[in-house]
Amino acid sequence: MDERILVAYSEIGTKGKSTRPKFERCLINNIKATGAKFKVSRSGGHIILIPDSPKDVEVLKERLSRVFGVEYYALIKQVAYSDLEDLADAVVKMYCDQIKGKVFRVTARTHETPGFGSMDVMRVVGARLVACGGKVNLKKYDMDVNINVRRNSAIVFDNMYRGPGGLPIGSEGNVLVLFSGGIDSPVAAWMSMRRGCRPLFLFVNLGGKDSLERARAVYNKLCELWGNGPFEFLVADGTKIVQEIKACVSPAFRQIVLKKSFYTLAGRVCRERKLDAVVTGESIGQVSTQTLKNMWGIQHGLDVLFIRPLAGMDKQEIIKTAQKIGTYDVSIGVGELCNISKGSVKLSAKPWEVEKEFSKVSGVVNETDVTRVTLEPATPSQKEKKIIDLDKESINPAMLDKNKFYVIVCKDGVRASLECDVLRGLGYDCTGMKRSALTKNKENYPSK
Repeated sequence: MDERILVAYSEIGTKGKSTRPKFERCLINNIKATGAKFKVSRSGGHIILIPDSPKDVEVLKERLSRVFGVEYYALIKQVAYSDLEDLADAVVKMYCDQIKGKVFRVTARTHETPGFGSMDVMRVVGARLVACGGKVNLKKYDMDVNINVRRNSAIVFDNMYRGPGGLPIGSEGNVLVLFSGGIDSPVAAWMSMRRGCRPLFLFVNLGGKDSLERARAVYNKLCELWGNGPFEFLVADGTKIVQEIKACVSPAFRQIVLKKSFYTLAGRVCRERKLDAVVTGESIGQVSTQTLKNMWGIQHGLDVLFIRPLAGMDKQEIIKTAQKIGTYDVSIGVGELCNISKGSVKLSAKPWEVEKEFSKVSGVVNETDVTRVTLEPATPSQKEKKIIDLDKESINPAMLDKNKFYVIVCKDGVRASLECDVLRGLGYDCTGMKRSALTKNKENYPSK
C-alpha cells in the first residue's frame, strides 16, 4: 500500500515530553477502535498511519473526523530529497498537471532543515507551479499544497480534513453521565468525551419500556458517531422514588428532591465503580432546579466531583451543538422528566432544607437497584397506525383493536409511555411519545 494518512494533533503537542507518549498511545488505540488495520510511524508532532488495505483507507477517511484528539488528517506522499531544487522537482512532478488553470498557494513548514527555510520552499515551489499554469492567491485559492520538510524527507499533501480536536477518550479518566436522552445530556456527554473522559451512562427510568428504548436510541446514536465503545449503559427504575416523593415531600421541594435522588444514585455508582466524576447536563438558571443555590443544595453532602459542561451555555447554543454532533433529531423524541411538583418550585433551597425533605425518601433511593441492560432496537410495526392523545381522550382497552398499532402521546411523553406498558401487558402493539416528537415525525405516524 502506497497510501499513507497523516494524523495531526494540537493539544497533545502542549504536553510535556514525559506525558505526551501516553496521550499518543491513547489516540492510536482509539483510532484502532474504528476497526481499521494499519502500521504506525511518527514524524515530529504527527502520527502517520500506513493502512493494510484499500478498505482500511476508506474506514480511516470516514472515521477520523470523529476521533477525539485528531486536529486534522490528510492523505499524504512522502518524498526523499537531496536539496531544495530536488524537493521542488518532486512536488512539481506530483502537481503540475493538477494545477493548470487553478488558483493555489503553497504552505511550507521546515524542521531541522539545513540550508533553507519555509519561505524558501514556498518561493521556489510556488514559482515552479506558476510555470505549470497555476495562479497564486494566498487568501482565495482552489488548492493548498502543504509541504512539511524534515532532514532528507518531506510530507506533501493538498487536502486537509478537520477532526474534532480535544483529547483522546480515556486519557483523562472515567466518568458517569447522568443521561436522560433529551437534548442536554448527550451534549454534556460529548463535551466530556472531547476532554478525554470515558463515559458510563446512567438512565433513571420514570416512563417504562418505551422511555428506556428512546433513551437507548440516543445513546446508540452517540456511540455510533463518536464513541469507540459501546460504553456501559446502566438503568435504575425511578418509579418508586417518584411515588414516595409525591406521598411524603413538600410540593415546593419535589423536583429538587427528585434531582437529589438522581445525584445520590449517581454518587453511589461512582464510588462503587471507582469513577472519577459525575457529568450532568445542567445549565445555570435554565430551570428551577438549576439555580446556583438549588444546585448546591442538591449536591451538598455528596462526596463526588460533579462536572457540568453546559453550565455557561444557553438553550439555543445547546441545541446547535446537538445538531452539530448528530443527536438532536433522536433526542427530540425523548420525553422530559415528569413534573411532580404542585405549584412553584423553591428557587433558593438551603442545604439543610433539602436534606430534611430528602431524608423522607432516602430509604427508597438507597434500595433502588442499578442494573446493566442491553436492548435490541424495536422493529417498526406494519399495522395500521392510530394516534391517541391522552390530553384529549382517555383509553378504554376494551374499545381497542389488536390489529392496529397505537401511537400514544401526551405533552411530556411520560404518561404515554406508562400507559403503553399497561397496554402491552394486555397484548396490544403500541408506542408512547411526547406530542412534539409526533409532530416532527408526521410521515411515520399519519393520523387515522
